[in-house]
Amino acid sequence: MAQASAAAIGVTLTVVADPRDLRTAWRTASAVLIGADQAGQAGGWALPRRAQVYLVGQADAYEALCRASMPLGASVIVVPEGAKWLSRVIAGKAHGGDGGSVVAVKPGAGGVGASTLCVSLAVMAARQSRRVALVDGDPHGGGIDLLLGAENTPGWRWDKLRNAVGQIADIAPMLPRVEGVTVVSMDRASGEPVDDTAYEAVIDCLARSHDLVLVDQGRGRSPAGVTAQRTIVVSTQTVRSLAATRATVATMDRGECALVVRRGGAVLPADAARAVDLPLIGVVPTVPELARLADRGMVPWLAGGWTRACSRILPWCLGEPAPRRGL
Repeated sequence: MAQASAAAIGVTLTVVADPRDLRTAWRTASAVLIGADQAGQAGGWALPRRAQVYLVGQADAYEALCRASMPLGASVIVVPEGAKWLSRVIAGKAHGGDGGSVVAVKPGAGGVGASTLCVSLAVMAARQSRRVALVDGDPHGGGIDLLLGAENTPGWRWDKLRNAVGQIADIAPMLPRVEGVTVVSMDRASGEPVDDTAYEAVIDCLARSHDLVLVDQGRGRSPAGVTAQRTIVVSTQTVRSLAATRATVATMDRGECALVVRRGGAVLPADAARAVDLPLIGVVPTVPELARLADRGMVPWLAGGWTRACSRILPWCLGEPAPRRGL
């Protein structure tokens, strides 16, 4: 297939048959194509990391190609469906347009409902026919799939993605999909933190195929591999919660960052935003029913104030103008 695509656009491919020539080609070629028959062995070649490596095969080899792509930092091209992409790679025009928005949601203090907000925004975006992914960034949070009732939904968790490096294949078909949301959840068996390079590779991959990637960060150290364009910090209106939030914000790489306040406490939302020195983009109600839904593994989707509040926050996540209504 690669030879045919090259012939169609007038490009000559160099086929490396002698292993002694492989290192030279690996170093000098503008792009490297590896067939499915060699993909499983490629990880053992001990070659240095490089960009523009592609594994090429048919659909029945897709899962094996995805696994092989991670240690190589390679992309996967499935033929014949990906023939146009393959032609672009061979022609030296592999890079496409911009990806989707990447937004981190981080609690400023414990128990403020940041994970519930993150899941709710993901579900709302999916119900608006947007392609949305939800990434679990908290190794000690129990697994964000529990909030969607998806703990038994088949698909890869972080345990299958820990070796991801570089520009990996589109992993979305291998992941659980719930309520129209692509989910990357922690595996509860290990509880080990995910390496920063794996975060970077997985989030970059999802951003290429989704309109919005929401990352539930948890209260621990923000993974360096989470290159979020925007960050939502969540707090309540209590003095103690705001003090903790201010300390959290002080340790962050600010970037484009904003505050969401959950009602509960004596401090007015505008004063809360001034206290932590962040713009206020939303005020969500405290809804006891949300905790009951989470315990039952039901999607945190409620009509009324909660949904209205989320609908005012989502445009900020997408870089769109917010509705002209008060918070």
